[in-house]
Amino acid sequence: MSKDEIDIRKVLEERKQITIVWSIEDVQAVRSDLTDEQAWDVLSEVRRKHDAERGICWQTLSVMAGILFPSAK
Repeated sequence: MSKDEIDIRKVLEERKQITIVWSIEDVQAVRSDLTDEQAWDVLSEVRRKHDAERGICWQTLSVMAGILFPSAK
């Protein structure tokens, strides 16, 4: 790690915080037909509409993908 890089895990630990990371690959695991850009759109919308009472899970990604990009099936 270069001196200019931030060790996000260390920063979070010092602040007594955690984070959970979802990626476009996670979205594509539930909707393999989506492009990288479409998967990013799903993640962005999930973040925008995040409900702390319900959180984010595989079903959240799948439902949002279906809303934004209805399956051709």
